[in-house]
Amino acid sequence: MKLLDRFKAIPDGQKFRYGLLLLSCLLFFAPFLLIPSLAGNPDLCGKLCMRRFYLYFPGMSLDDLTTQISVALIGVVFFAVIMVTTFFFGRMWCSYICPVGGFPELVSRLLPDRWKIEYRALPQVPIRYGYLATFVVLMPILGISACTLCNFITVPRIFEAFGGGVMGIAFLFSAIGLVNLALLFLLGFFASKGRAYCQFLCPIGAFDGLVNRLGAKFRFTRHIRVERSRCTGCNICAQKCMCGAIKMVDRIAVVDQLSCMSCHECADVCDWHAISWLAAPPVREPKRKKKGVEYHPQPKWIAIHREPQAAGEGRRMWPKVLVLLGTLVVLFVTVTELVAAQRQSDPDGCLSCHALEGLNYIDQEGVLRSASIDKVHYFSSLHGSVPCKDCHRKIRDFPHEVENTGVDCAETCHVEEPSGGESYTHKQVVKEFEKSVHGEGGSKGFTGGNRLQEITEQPNPSCRRCHSNELYISARDLPRFKESFAHVETECGTCHQGEVWLNQFGGHILRRFIGARWNKSDHNRMCNDCHADHERMAQVEIENPQTGKKEPAGPRFILASDSYAMTLHGRLLASGVEQGASCIDCHAPDGLRHAILREDEPDSSTHADNLADTCAAEGCHGFAGHPLNRAFVDTDMHDIDLIPVIDETVPLDLARLKSGSVKALTALVPIVVIVGGGTLLWMVFGKRKKGVTYALFGGSAFQRRMLGSRPRRRKGQRSER
Repeated sequence: MKLLDRFKAIPDGQKFRYGLLLLSCLLFFAPFLLIPSLAGNPDLCGKLCMRRFYLYFPGMSLDDLTTQISVALIGVVFFAVIMVTTFFFGRMWCSYICPVGGFPELVSRLLPDRWKIEYRALPQVPIRYGYLATFVVLMPILGISACTLCNFITVPRIFEAFGGGVMGIAFLFSAIGLVNLALLFLLGFFASKGRAYCQFLCPIGAFDGLVNRLGAKFRFTRHIRVERSRCTGCNICAQKCMCGAIKMVDRIAVVDQLSCMSCHECADVCDWHAISWLAAPPVREPKRKKKGVEYHPQPKWIAIHREPQAAGEGRRMWPKVLVLLGTLVVLFVTVTELVAAQRQSDPDGCLSCHALEGLNYIDQEGVLRSASIDKVHYFSSLHGSVPCKDCHRKIRDFPHEVENTGVDCAETCHVEEPSGGESYTHKQVVKEFEKSVHGEGGSKGFTGGNRLQEITEQPNPSCRRCHSNELYISARDLPRFKESFAHVETECGTCHQGEVWLNQFGGHILRRFIGARWNKSDHNRMCNDCHADHERMAQVEIENPQTGKKEPAGPRFILASDSYAMTLHGRLLASGVEQGASCIDCHAPDGLRHAILREDEPDSSTHADNLADTCAAEGCHGFAGHPLNRAFVDTDMHDIDLIPVIDETVPLDLARLKSGSVKALTALVPIVVIVGGGTLLWMVFGKRKKGVTYALFGGSAFQRRMLGSRPRRRKGQRSER
């Protein structure tokens, strides 16, 4: 009944606003995610982020800014639309649409006011723009991620967690997630009107406030304005203002446009129409008056293109473009001659037997094995153009001896590398691999019989562990391949004929024309085959550089895949944004994909002395070498605070209790418990009193500073006006 009474007390205009906010939650959050899914995004991060592109790093160039914008281009466009809307109509996004700020306000509206924290009397403008300066300039220099204090992550993760989403649950039970959750309770649910987070810590709201202040200076824009001659000084508008933007000065309402959120509740509760959302009417006062003529001035409401292209102009270039393209096509066909012979991948006739079906047998260890090879699959695979004996070199007789079937990845192939005309070899790659942190993994002696033994007994990955003889065209790339090369049988087939070539066509074309065989998500998927297996990683022993002895891996190593997935880089790649850094981008840049070294080795790309160059590689963070960005460069990409505090496969490391997030959590939790416990008791046993109920924490200061009235000694009574 109490909730029903609180709902009935909401003005009709605000019920409509809350209905829009509820609809927005359904559109933006799990399990529906209708709007993020239009951009191929699982949440409001990545491509939809509106909070990071304007971060400033010392030494950054225009190219760096362009890169930051390109990462979240949809979010940048969305941000620009919000700013334009705010200029003309006030902060409609914040008050009517934004689900991240609207959800805490909805929850706060249902809770009793007595045990809330009253923030509206605080000096909002200095706090808000002081934090904005910290967010934009200081936090990047200090290496503090913009995602650390972000309710655009926290609120969506709450909905995701209630829907059973693994990412949402993991975040909310991590140290950083719990800190953000505590802030959401204190600055949202238990804040008077529920908008303290929006007013103090939201950078979008800070920029929005500046634009709102600018727009209110113009008479043709719609903003909250006050007609001073009509104001009776009742202060109801100041009481209802959810963001503390209205202050009573000499018993007249004054609106701070830097804080006003354009929710219109002040206009809904004003019986005298002294405050409203409107454009200021034009000034109609006559410049001169005759004596004796009575003049009644109109109310004084106070608040604070690229030229279109001529028709047909853009079409004039098309004939020239078509002529140029036609000329190039004719020259290409005339000058070039496509000559190709049928390729033969089985000169030794191995598939005469191995292409037969049913060549199954049980080996000495009791494992069912098959000697049959799918001919079509093999020809379309990575090694489809390599003769069998290029790898199985010791096979001379039939039946084959197991010891003669071994494969050495460092052998030289008979296939010539096209650009150099030399026989192809993986020798250099194997040398890189042997010097790497995975160097104890095998690179030779591979047979069908020792595959199972390798997987179960060898902790380090081998060549075969990471590189299977898979098809060039994976299931996820096949639609793109069909779209780009729909003409294969009609045009290419004129010169290239035969079953062998057609089967190899996928590898040949996709490799050279669609792009590299592996993208960043493929790299991560390969690394996660091992590193996402907690039990496997828990068995790894790492040599201590000081003692020279091997010790069990710690939680940071075991959970490295999980912590990376929670970072911005991991989330970008998960949502299809290639600007995110993959595992290989950091641990083996510059093309040396197999030279992964320990971070304490001087030549390692993750060594402290080399991190700046690594971060600046591939045009990512070109400003990383600036001395003031050292803390940013040293940011831990595998911060243990990003993942759940307790993991069943990893023992609790007491060192985690010393982190800054845990210390902040220790300070916030008691406050949440006190305020939350008081709210629950008041909801059950509290009695509703007549008049206005002010918050226990900060309510008196709000009455003095914002309402201009003296608080009464008896709590819960109507204030003096």
